Amino acid sequence: MSECCKSASVRDQETLSGPATLPQFSLRPGVTFPDWSLVTSQAARDALLAIKDVLQVMAGSKNALDDWSESDRLIDRIRVILIQFYMEQRRAPMVCELAERAALSESTVRRLLEQLRERDLVVLENGKIVGAYPFTDRNTGHHVTLSSGTINAMCAIDALGVGAMTRRDVTVASSCSYCSAPIRITTRGLGRELARVDPEIAVVWQSVRYHGACAAESLCRDTSFFCSVDHLAKWRRERCADEPGIQLRMDEALQMARALFDPILANLDAESSADRESVSRDKPHSIPPFSKAAPETHRYDRPLGRIDGGYDLVAVGAGSAGFSAAITAAEQGARVALVGSGTIGGTCVNVGCVPSKTLIRAAEQLHNTRAAARFAGISAQAAVIDWRATVHQKDTLVAELRQAKYVDLLPAYPNIDFRQGRARLVEDGVEVDGMHLPASKIIIATGARPAIPAISGLEAVPYLTSTTALDLESLPRSLLVVGGGYVGAELAQMFARAGVKVTLVCRSHLLPEAEPEIGAALSRYFEVEGISVIAGVGYREIRNIGEGISLKATRDGRDMTIEADQVLIATGRTPNIEGLGLPECGIATAPKGGIAVDEHMRTTRAGVYAAGDVTGRDQFVYMAAYGARLAAINALRGDRLSYDSRAMPAIVFTDPQVASVGLTEKAARDAGYDVRVATIGLDQVPRALAARDTRGLFKLVSDARTDRLIGAHILAPEGADSIQTATLAIRQGLTVADLVDTIFPYLTTVEGLKLAALSFTKEVSKLSCCAT
Repeated sequence: MSECCKSASVRDQETLSGPATLPQFSLRPGVTFPDWSLVTSQAARDALLAIKDVLQVMAGSKNALDDWSESDRLIDRIRVILIQFYMEQRRAPMVCELAERAALSESTVRRLLEQLRERDLVVLENGKIVGAYPFTDRNTGHHVTLSSGTINAMCAIDALGVGAMTRRDVTVASSCSYCSAPIRITTRGLGRELARVDPEIAVVWQSVRYHGACAAESLCRDTSFFCSVDHLAKWRRERCADEPGIQLRMDEALQMARALFDPILANLDAESSADRESVSRDKPHSIPPFSKAAPETHRYDRPLGRIDGGYDLVAVGAGSAGFSAAITAAEQGARVALVGSGTIGGTCVNVGCVPSKTLIRAAEQLHNTRAAARFAGISAQAAVIDWRATVHQKDTLVAELRQAKYVDLLPAYPNIDFRQGRARLVEDGVEVDGMHLPASKIIIATGARPAIPAISGLEAVPYLTSTTALDLESLPRSLLVVGGGYVGAELAQMFARAGVKVTLVCRSHLLPEAEPEIGAALSRYFEVEGISVIAGVGYREIRNIGEGISLKATRDGRDMTIEADQVLIATGRTPNIEGLGLPECGIATAPKGGIAVDEHMRTTRAGVYAAGDVTGRDQFVYMAAYGARLAAINALRGDRLSYDSRAMPAIVFTDPQVASVGLTEKAARDAGYDVRVATIGLDQVPRALAARDTRGLFKLVSDARTDRLIGAHILAPEGADSIQTATLAIRQGLTVADLVDTIFPYLTTVEGLKLAALSFTKEVSKLSCCAT
């Protein structure tokens, strides 16, 4: 067995040994690299020495560490600024951004970057910065979350070193390189200690294989996490029995990471005066001294680039609506500032659609095994064995999508400046944490948050919301869900299927905005699954009792008390308008609190538009993006586009799913239509019969005068994937007869639309298969 492939258990029995003089160099006054004083494990020491040997090969020198020595203070400064930029913006800077922050010419910065690349400290692609150890723009699968957001690390060791380098506690989300099981590590003591490792037996493999490229393409490629020693062994056997590397326990890996990264940002203040003197030879401007760690609220801002010193458009809010507005404007050639406060990406990817739907799908798998008995001769079982692991897997997905769909998009749009901070509208633009951004046009897209009802005693109860409920790492025995809208319905069923005893209470009835037949049917299906649905409730008081809560309510004039371990408040969402300075700018709000806009997305102040959940209408992520796109085009090209939600599909991800588009029967009658309605149960749809699951219905609403389809409503296990056909039909003004004449594939859920259309004039139960 080679020395570098010894197991940690064998090395633990040895005394700490190694070269009498350990290789290191002075990074800056009082700071040496690596910091060998942090290494007490023989395994960590061996790994560091092994890396040093490989780096010598890569550098083509007798001592690779000599190439890393920061004899030029400018090089050290550029490297530190790169790292700080990553910490702040969660992406690499463009060369022009780096030059502006360093107060150097771009040519000088490019020369310094090339020297850093030669020293294998920066990764460049066609002159573009894509990595600066330990960070990278690439999705390596190693995600490090600080309070400012999530950043990609180049490898497992790099991910572990971020906390000590930044003097912050971090969460590392990765996965086993053999089985893809989620691995999550949290630190304490400002990144210097392990707080939790999940699973506890997870280990790190420090590769020492050189693939003939930079470390990012060689050492980092295989330096990974594994959920167990056994899976590491299997991975090595499948690759190569003598795969060079060193196995490390997580505490040993942290030692190694600290030795490498603890010095990187250390003692920066001592360098400041000498650094300014050095820089003055390149450009006669003083430079602010280094800071040990940039404040979480600070973000780098590029200089304003327009002739008038301002932006064409400022989008306030960095969720789906804000990004849609900014990208649309950028594609029109505008100079744009995108202002974000909080986690980039907004509600949907972070705390809404993505995390809820993945957990709903997980719970659905549990239900499907229990429902397998509807097929003769089949029995199946499934159970929650580690809900925390399920939640952590959800967190990993969220981090990956946030990175791919938001953070990684920004470098592709050089005319978008991203700024982090609290925005407030002023006379001729926006202020962000006191910095003035002059702007010709503004789009407000600050989203919404869970609404909290006025129930006596609620403020003293540790209630859950749709946000916090998705982060529960242990399931309660019982849960009271207050609210019967789509959020309450989805989460009530999810928790019930995960084994929680759920009671749902609501003021009117389940899904009050849906067709009444659908709400009533779904209530029955919930009851079958053991979910108690109590409608028509008036809330009197809620309070703590022992380790749970108690809700006092009234129903039909009678008092009732409902007790549970925890309570989830799901009573809608309220727009985020506080602190924007709306009254001072003359921007009116609607009765329900959202910003009032017209059909062109204009507010009551000229030049200011609003889109998305902050308007209080059509609170779906795709409608937010749609409205923001219209707002951006109207702001830049004139108010020529109008918001049109007549063919807006809406989905509730219960099981069966609720899918609708257009008008309900009541809404159509209230609008003055001469209404015709057709409804069929899923027992008339062959797909449902074959699946032995006939829960649900199809309901179509038409204009009797023109035969045009004006509403479609589906309750079916696969209903969400069928609604787009009806959406296109309504958008294109198709008639019921057009649906009847359209060929639909047999044994599909969407065939129910044709059968419902046929039922306007025929008894579909008396038709043969595919007959019209």
